[in-house]
Amino acid sequence: MDSDWISSDVSAGFDIRLLTLVLMLCFSLLCGFSPVCVMRRAARFSSDPGSRHRVLSLASCLACGVFLASCLLELLPDYLNRMRDTFSHLHVTLHFPLSEFILAMGFLVVFVVEQMLLAFREQTCDASQEKQALMDCHDRDAAPHRSRRSVSWSDGPCAVDDGRSHVGLRVFLLLFCLCVRAFLEGLSVGSQRERLLESCVTLLFYKGVVAFSLAVRLTHHALRRTLVAGALLLFSVACPAGIGMGLALDGATAGPQVQLVRCAVEGLTAGIFVNVCVLGSVWQELGPPKHRIHKVAFLLTGFALVTAILFTKV
Repeated sequence: MDSDWISSDVSAGFDIRLLTLVLMLCFSLLCGFSPVCVMRRAARFSSDPGSRHRVLSLASCLACGVFLASCLLELLPDYLNRMRDTFSHLHVTLHFPLSEFILAMGFLVVFVVEQMLLAFREQTCDASQEKQALMDCHDRDAAPHRSRRSVSWSDGPCAVDDGRSHVGLRVFLLLFCLCVRAFLEGLSVGSQRERLLESCVTLLFYKGVVAFSLAVRLTHHALRRTLVAGALLLFSVACPAGIGMGLALDGATAGPQVQLVRCAVEGLTAGIFVNVCVLGSVWQELGPPKHRIHKVAFLLTGFALVTAILFTKV
């Protein structure tokens, strides 16, 4: 009797996780591609580009609030607790803030790489301006007015590129952090047996909100359709892939080396996400002086939305 009850309970848990895998994939794709289709259709039929840009900026602030709450309320506490539990199980007492050090390394890696890219861009622009100046000096007597126009024209693109040359890096790192985090969360759910239904429902809605926010951020950067579709598809597959691996490894116990590697990956991902979210997304959206109060309101709305979803885990 007891063995039959245990086997039926295990089978029910397997069915719930398998159903969550399918629903997670479909719901993430729906929440991700819906805002992209709506915004592109609105851009096609809208006659006022200013209003479209304002709506997109406010929606991007909502996404920033979602990412900020995910970072401060979900990613960082989960990482620190996992590090503490891992070293507690290993009976290791740390006299050095290792968790914070790994977090800082992830933060500084983004900072250093970004500054190196900007320095390379500045050197390239300086070389092109020097070449243009030499050409202008050669043609100054023949066409002085054209020389002045060419100098002013050559200064413009470099100034614009310096402000946008690292956008691709930040978009890639944002997608990388979200996919790694989604995979690890799916892995935890795939191997979980207690409070399974509540965790699956919470994760389903949470990943839907994150997929919506990611789609808004990608659309705000005006990326190509293939890049946006590929990024959303990759994020939508990450969590179901983690759940599938958790189902495949059900019953297997992770060794201390695996736990330490996972903690290190989570720490570096958390540091990268802090840099990309706080220094990149939030300040970029709140930098322009227009509609500050509305932007703050939408950012707080996104923060409150994630807070309400995470509160259901308690």
